[in-house]
Amino acid sequence: MEKRTHAEIEKELTSHLSSAKLSKEHLASVSKSIASAYNTGLRLVDWWIYGTPAFERIVIQAQLPVGNASSLNELFINESFKEILILRKGIPKPDFFQINLTIDKAAAETRGV
Repeated sequence: MEKRTHAEIEKELTSHLSSAKLSKEHLASVSKSIASAYNTGLRLVDWWIYGTPAFERIVIQAQLPVGNASSLNELFINESFKEILILRKGIPKPDFFQINLTIDKAAAETRGV
């Protein structure tokens, strides 16, 4: 697997999530936080943009090896995420965490982001 830089990941995320019409500050905050966690093992699986017209809510699904759980701190300190759902995956012992990050338009508007 190729190793990409923080800047490359942040640029790619910004490009993909720009279709959701987030404010530039909100988009930069989310992209920076995810890119930082990416460099410590987080891998994006998929994302969904909900709402007509978009966006009301964005859900980003990622995976993180259990041994790299400390990189979750980057995500926890970012107030742009309305919800962070963490599920352990693996039988009989967890191999990785599935992480669903939710970004909500109403929450972003009330914070003035």
